[in-house]
Amino acid sequence: MRKQDELEDPGSCWNKARDHEMLFVLLGRDKCAPATIRFWCMERIRKGKNKNTDLQIQEALQCADAMERDWL
Repeated sequence: MRKQDELEDPGSCWNKARDHEMLFVLLGRDKCAPATIRFWCMERIRKGKNKNTDLQIQEALQCADAMERDWL
């Protein structure tokens, strides 16, 4: 999700995070970000937290793809 969209969406991870909760941000220009996102998706599925058809997973994978396209 783009920075502005994340801030404006009340249902975003950023806005749903608790005040004391730790966050880790991956920037789109980080060449390691897409692989890291894809690994996170695989781990969520492996641990039974998500299915590969879940919207959260699909959006994450689309984000990884968009990051790679932006480098071209």
